[in-house]
Parts: sequence; C-alpha cells; structure tokens
Amino acid sequence: MNITRTQPDEFPIIRYRCCTCGGTGVDSLGDTCADCDGTGAENHGA
Repeated sequence: MNITRTQPDEFPIIRYRCCTCGGTGVDSLGDTCADCDGTGAENHGA
C-alpha cells in the first residue's frame, strides 16, 4: 500500500483581533489602544 501525502498549496493566516479595541486600534476615548499599540492585533499569548 502506497500512501502519498501532499502539502496544501496555501496555509491560512490566522489573525486575532485585540479584545480591548475590537481591532480598531483606538480605545473608547479616541486614543491609541494601549493593549495593541494601535495595531488592532492581539499581541498577548501564543
């Protein structure tokens, strides 16, 4: 029995939104979000 495994052509990119600003990069006062530094991406964890 010959089993051939192939790699997918593209790997999905998983991105997480900042839970403080919801991915906008701006906090509720209109300032740069202190948790993500304005990027909108979750940078805590993994």
